[in-house]
Amino acid sequence: MRTILQLLGLGQRARSVVSGDEGVRAKLERRQARLIIIATDAADSTRRDFSVLAKRLNVPYLISETKTDLGTAVGKSPRAVVALLDDNLVKRILELKTPEDD
Repeated sequence: MRTILQLLGLGQRARSVVSGDEGVRAKLERRQARLIIIATDAADSTRRDFSVLAKRLNVPYLISETKTDLGTAVGKSPRAVVALLDDNLVKRILELKTPEDD
């Protein structure tokens, strides 16, 4: 779990991570998002909206971490959703994702 957050921080510094509802939605609609991570404590409507949008656009998504953890990882206030834009970063995070993280 900690390593995933560290990778999000590296991705943010490399400008390969977008956070916040509007930014993530824009990247999804432009087909630039490769993976989205939705916070476990995000509002039900947020989880539902982004999971449906991701499925519709064939973008994988994870429900993991808290809003505070996601925000801290990218150096911002609490974030309910983040999008990853880099294929290599996505590959590494999916490799680290374990079944008990669900």
